[in-house]
Order: sequence, then C-alpha cells, then structure tokens
Amino acid sequence: RRKEEILAALVARANVVPLELLQAISADGGGPGAQLYRFVRADAAALCTLPFDINDIHRIAMRDPVEFASYWKERATLERQLARIIRRGTADGTFRPVDAKLTALTVLANDEGAQNWYRLGSRWTPAVLGSHQAQLVVRGLLADLGDLEAIEAEADALEAPGR
Repeated sequence: RRKEEILAALVARANVVPLELLQAISADGGGPGAQLYRFVRADAAALCTLPFDINDIHRIAMRDPVEFASYWKERATLERQLARIIRRGTADGTFRPVDAKLTALTVLANDEGAQNWYRLGSRWTPAVLGSHQAQLVVRGLLADLGDLEAIEAEADALEAPGR
C-alpha cells in the first residue's frame, strides 16, 4: 500500500513542474522563440535531475486512466500551452509552418527521452544537455536559421537576475 501511495504522489506531481515553468515563462513575456528555448532548456535539465523515470510515470498513469484523470488533464494543458507558443511563432514568422500539436508532443517526448540517456552516465551536466536540446529544437523550427543567436540572447536576458 505504501508503494502505491508513493507512486500516486509522484504521478500527481509529474506535470506540476513543467506547468509552473510554462506559466512563469509566459508571465515573463518575450517572443515565442525565446519562450520555447527557455522551456526546453529548463524542462530537459529538470527531467535529468528527477529521482524517478518520467516514462514510468506515464506507464503507471496509462494503466488506470480514471484514477489518474487529473494527471491526463494536466498533461493535456501542458501540451496545449506549449502548442500555443509554437502557434504564435508560426503566426509571427519566427517558426516555419508546422503542426503545433504534433510539434509540442515531439518536444515533450524529446525532453523526456533525454532523461533516459542522461541516467546511463552522461559526461554532460543537465544544464549543458538542456541548452543543447533547446538549440536543436528551436533551430529546427526557425524560419530563418540566423535568428538563433538573438533568440538565445533574449532567453538569457529574460532569465537574468534582477530582471
């Protein structure tokens, strides 16, 4: 019973960190490129430091969709908020035309996948991995590849202490 309670608590909290991250990033403003960059960088790094495997959480929640309905509702909210940023970037010309929902799902899957190979004994820190993942994701979506440096600078400025 204790194990089930621990698992339920983990599942209940699994979406909280990325949802809070997206809320903070949205509140800070910035362009869609910088917002996506900041999210991926922080999300991938955070996943690498979790004491549990996020994919195990997904599998547990899939076994009992009724019991974990709130998990799936939060997950859908996370996907929608991320897709909204991608849609904004597509609309303003920052990103090339893509399916925003599919892209949001792919971004989340990539972030979650980074945790798997990090745990195998990575020589890179979670922060380095997060930054690398953010560069790859945003660069892959950019309408103009030359915009990456400015987007990285904007993301860094939005996270500067005392801002």
